[in-house]
Amino acid sequence: MAAATLEIGKVVVTVGLSFDGALYGCRRPPGVVERMEAEALDLLSKGLFVSGIDTPVATVTGAAGHRFVQQSAEFRPPDARLYRGMCGVGASRNGLTLTGILGYRLEVRAEWAKRAGECGPPETAAEWCELFGGQLSSIGGVVLRRSSVLSLGTPP
Repeated sequence: MAAATLEIGKVVVTVGLSFDGALYGCRRPPGVVERMEAEALDLLSKGLFVSGIDTPVATVTGAAGHRFVQQSAEFRPPDARLYRGMCGVGASRNGLTLTGILGYRLEVRAEWAKRAGECGPPETAAEWCELFGGQLSSIGGVVLRRSSVLSLGTPP
């Protein structure tokens, strides 16, 4: 749903956030469903900010006041750390109200940039942290931008 990519020294970091589940959406006054869907995605992705991507507990916040609660973090060889949790949504804007609880998945990938030469990927979580930890810790936070568009009937 939302992502960002940045290059720090010889490392390329990609952060992606996706949601699963269903929300209750109410529009006052009622409007076209397709427009409501687009507005809902805009509201859900507004001001998403991720920090602490070098730690076991990453912090995710959103301008609409979502409440993110991390439930797990795991290393995914060869290049990713995956955080999962729940997100409570209770947001309103321009007559649209969204409420509910979604699951979220935050994926942080760190890979060698082209200018890093012939460096192989790490094989363990400890090696990943050793190789990329300095670059990841230098990132205070990342603002995510909406990266996908869903249409009715399209699975997330």
